[in-house]
Amino acid sequence: MILESSSLNFILAFAAVLLVCGVILSYLSKNAQQTNTEDDLVAKLNAALPGAQCAQCGYPGCEAYAKALAHGEVTCNKCIPGGPDTIEALASILGIEPPQDEDGDDYLFMPRTVAFIHKSPCTGCSRCARVCPVDAINGAIRQTHSVDPELCTGCGECVKTCPEECIEMIKLEPTPANFNWDIKSIRITGGK
Repeated sequence: MILESSSLNFILAFAAVLLVCGVILSYLSKNAQQTNTEDDLVAKLNAALPGAQCAQCGYPGCEAYAKALAHGEVTCNKCIPGGPDTIEALASILGIEPPQDEDGDDYLFMPRTVAFIHKSPCTGCSRCARVCPVDAINGAIRQTHSVDPELCTGCGECVKTCPEECIEMIKLEPTPANFNWDIKSIRITGGK
């Protein structure tokens, strides 16, 4: 039996639509698998981090740092509360060699890093106060500013935006007042 021209055209058009749908679904499936793989990697890296959300790595929290690690934007030795065990765990998850410690400080008792504003070059432009994610910078416009070390997380955003370059990151002196007494609540060893 010979098909009519209109029936043949319908069958060919339907087959073309099915082929296009198949290609689109195949692409979406591969893309979803790749996204799931990235999400799994981020989840593993986040589980290995201590969860302190201290921002001393330069990211606003452990999950943001894990995402940056998964995308290869940063090295795995930035987590100060986690210390060497966390660095090794992150490197193991990423399948790389752990970077060597640059200054050999004992990470367990390393004091926090905070911003410090030198008074004489500060013009009071308030750019630093506008970018501070935790409102740790005090001062009015056209007056010198100061940083509250109790609030500062050490993210360094203020250093990047200061036009006078009068802000530097300093390590607090280890004293009983600024020692992290809640150190037991931070998981020092990496997750499994």
